[in-house]
Amino acid sequence: MPTQTFELRELFHLMLLRHLCTRLSGRSYAVKGGICLRFFHRSVRLSEDMDLDIVSSVRVETLCNAVDSVLTGRALLASLMPAGIVRLSSSRPKQTETTQRWKVGLVLAGGESLPTKVEFSRRKDKIDYSVGIPDPDLLRRYRMPPFAAQYYDATAMAAQKTAALASPARNALRDLFDLHHLLFIVGVKPAELSKRADPAEIEAAADKVGRFTFLDFKEQVLPYLPDELIGLHHDPVVFEKQKEEVERALLEILA
Repeated sequence: MPTQTFELRELFHLMLLRHLCTRLSGRSYAVKGGICLRFFHRSVRLSEDMDLDIVSSVRVETLCNAVDSVLTGRALLASLMPAGIVRLSSSRPKQTETTQRWKVGLVLAGGESLPTKVEFSRRKDKIDYSVGIPDPDLLRRYRMPPFAAQYYDATAMAAQKTAALASPARNALRDLFDLHHLLFIVGVKPAELSKRADPAEIEAAADKVGRFTFLDFKEQVLPYLPDELIGLHHDPVVFEKQKEEVERALLEILA
């Protein structure tokens, strides 16, 4: 998928998050998943959708009104129009006590619509979030002023990715790719990860690493990398090294 379409989604997610921070001020929430890694932990992997956790005490109606007011407001669209996004279409396909999901179409001047999703999960009574400014390089790219948002720190993300990698119901290679980024680029300390991750999950995650193939990587991760990095990651040796490093790091935690 061309980098440009990802950049338009990324601009939308950044702008949406900026406006939501104001609407959700005083409430506990945290950006998670690929957007958290991209915006706050300098991941190179691009994302199509934005996922967040919000504390269970926030009512469904309250969140619904907050998100709808941003999506239908003039301020968000005005900030997107210079990039060629002329209209936003949105729907609310799921609004339950545990999950609230919005589908959004970024309508371009030529009539094309780029789909994306924004999803909130409400399964926690307390969220241990960090507060910080998104990656300054991203903000400069999109000519945005700094703003503060709530997100999960790197160790929390590593624990979440370890659990996702260990899940028998999930076979997403991005979990391996993201965990490698957190351990070897961001520098999450194995000792800190061991305090937040279940030993059984660490063992299961280490066991699953070896099952992924380079074909999995080409199908699941390579299309989500910026154009300038695709050439580097076309080499299977790079992928095999990532696998070995993650597996070794997880096994060392268990030792």
